[in-house]
Amino acid sequence: MAPLIEIQDLKQHFKIKGGFFGRNIQTVKAVDGVSFTINKGETFGLVGESGSGKTTLGRTLLHLYKPTSGKIFFNGEEVNDENYRNYAKKMQIIFQDPYASLNPRMTVEDIIGEALDVHKLYSTKYERREKIINLLKLVGLNAEQAQRYPHEFSGGQRQRIGIARALAVNPEFIVCDEPVSALDVSIQAQIINMLYDMQQDMKLTY
Repeated sequence: MAPLIEIQDLKQHFKIKGGFFGRNIQTVKAVDGVSFTINKGETFGLVGESGSGKTTLGRTLLHLYKPTSGKIFFNGEEVNDENYRNYAKKMQIIFQDPYASLNPRMTVEDIIGEALDVHKLYSTKYERREKIINLLKLVGLNAEQAQRYPHEFSGGQRQRIGIARALAVNPEFIVCDEPVSALDVSIQAQIINMLYDMQQDMKLTY
């Protein structure tokens, strides 16, 4: 059986302008020839010092950055520049900073509902709201909090909102970009345990 995720010689290089008038162009090799596989239901840990390219690799895998070169496969099918939008529902991300990743001008209901809107995952407004409320309950929040804004929540609660947003489209694979590193130590274990329970119940791959 093919692995859920396979990466072959993935590279992500950025062009940086420097010097007077930006005439000197340098290439920063953020990701340079990485290969690995992730099996379905597995938690794959990517370890490296700060600035080594872990976040860039995760975002490139999801095509949030266009890869410089290399190949990405999902369930044996290659993900490329032409078809990567077809995999948007199957692959999601939980960002490291739970505040910066949430639009401060949107309510929690609209933050979570945005993915439902984009992928047309409901038939009526009632069904949309029911799905959002169920997602909030899944991550330990309640219906009354749906109309609040991100600044009204603690860091741990914001990350729960980010997790609910990632789960809204029923993904199979989630990139967890150090999802607890910005949280208080007392909250980290709660989030990790919740992610573990969800993995078991929903057959997720991290």
